[in-house]
Amino acid sequence: MSDLLSIGSGAAHLYRQALATVSNNIANLNTDGYSRQDVSMAENNPSQKGTIYLGTGARVTGIARAYDEFVERSLRDSGSDYSTQAPMIEYANRIVDLMGSEASGLSNVLDKFFASAHELSADAASTTLRTVFLRDADSVADRFRELSSHLDSLDQTIQENIKYQIDSINSYHILN
Repeated sequence: MSDLLSIGSGAAHLYRQALATVSNNIANLNTDGYSRQDVSMAENNPSQKGTIYLGTGARVTGIARAYDEFVERSLRDSGSDYSTQAPMIEYANRIVDLMGSEASGLSNVLDKFFASAHELSADAASTTLRTVFLRDADSVADRFRELSSHLDSLDQTIQENIKYQIDSINSYHILN
């Protein structure tokens, strides 16, 4: 009878530990960086009573993090890749903003230029349409010069940043 009580007591302890682990997993469900935990269980060694073996219950063999090493490594590597690519992404976004803006982008002036070219092609003798076409062509040329100036400025900023990074690395190398 005492063996039956110890098996029941061991099972209650085993499932209390399993419930505590499940409770911990639920409590940390939305916690960044938390890895779910699993409880490992194994049977106890049976005891021999004469010619028969009697079971002695089960035990907790350990609590381990449930994670995928490949996913963890990929996450670390992608974070590292992003941090090394962040300056390039920032500069690319600045170029996209420059090209796509209403004030400095090409789409509006090119639309006007091609619309006036289409109108001029319908009535090539009209001096008014020629004047409008030439004005729109000048606007396109001005916009290209403006974009070139902005891109040159961005290029200079990039070059200065690269020089700063190189100087920083070189000074670190000299100190060590």
